[in-house]
Amino acid sequence: MLNPPFSGSIPIYIALGLLIVSLALLIGFIYKRVHRLIRRLRRKPAAQVSIVASTLHLLLILLVVAVSASLLFLFALIQSYTAFTHRTQAATVYCTQMPDAKDEMILELVTIESPTVGHLRQYRLRGQQWAIEGHILKWENWLNFLGLHTMYKLTHVRGRYLRAENEVSRPGTVYSLVSNEEDPRWRLLYEYGTRLPFVNAVYGNTVFTFPSAAKIFRIYVTTSGFMIE
Repeated sequence: MLNPPFSGSIPIYIALGLLIVSLALLIGFIYKRVHRLIRRLRRKPAAQVSIVASTLHLLLILLVVAVSASLLFLFALIQSYTAFTHRTQAATVYCTQMPDAKDEMILELVTIESPTVGHLRQYRLRGQQWAIEGHILKWENWLNFLGLHTMYKLTHVRGRYLRAENEVSRPGTVYSLVSNEEDPRWRLLYEYGTRLPFVNAVYGNTVFTFPSAAKIFRIYVTTSGFMIE
């Protein structure tokens, strides 16, 4: 899943465009003044250029440059904070321990397909913890700054034992969240993703915690992977 790219960077582009235009005006103003000065040195002009008007013109352009640069700095600061603290909700989990069975739980998972669409599923898991795992594609940091956020795909939900020996000796449970568990696109990204331009890393990520009847868990995707809140 991919968030809409670059939408949060529009104010920066506007401020940058304003700064470029104001700098172009400043350069044009300086060029005209230098050109007129050269003409004066070559021959006496028929009419004197108003010094007051030229000074006001220059001050106006410098004011626009200063305001544009300040806005660009402010928007860049805000965008930097927003980009690197950005998170997208990927799923909601409600999980409770089964009262009549040891180390078993019922998990309700709502995966967020879009801002207005969710997919509800229910699973019975064995273990002391529930876990969700998936794929992560992390872009280069400067693309995060411009508003392109981490790609992800949830793949499995499973029960998890605290002790490694129980993982081996006791029955486990794992369910697929995708129709094709051997998706060739993600396989290629794992093998060659870091060779592609603008890709920082491609890896699997898992989050897990204990069930609780009193909590609703939200799974988010950050710039570095999944997190539970």
